[in-house]
Amino acid sequence: MSLGFSMDETTFDDKKLKGAVAELGNAIIAIFWEGDEPRLGTLTVTLPNRISSLLLGDRNLILGQLVGEQLAAVCGKMALVSTNLPLSAEGAAAKPLLDLAKKLVSVSARDRSRG
Repeated sequence: MSLGFSMDETTFDDKKLKGAVAELGNAIIAIFWEGDEPRLGTLTVTLPNRISSLLLGDRNLILGQLVGEQLAAVCGKMALVSTNLPLSAEGAAAKPLLDLAKKLVSVSARDRSRG
């Protein structure tokens, strides 16, 4: 088994929001950032029962928890989420980020089913 990331992007406020998701046997790893260069940001972990913990940073805490709760519920696995977005973008980016996360998880599931 190899660890491969599904990647995609969306826009909000004329800015590129990018994401990458990799699925493991017991967890999903999701990384979201603005711009071309991937960057680690605020890191949260969410268990399948939607209990979240902050691991690193605090700038996009609420956004990371929202995405983590969604991914953990959809996948039934632990979700490790990194968000690196400008502070001013947190509220505006919530819906586009959640939509991007859903899209990436469906792509990851299709990739898994292919083999």
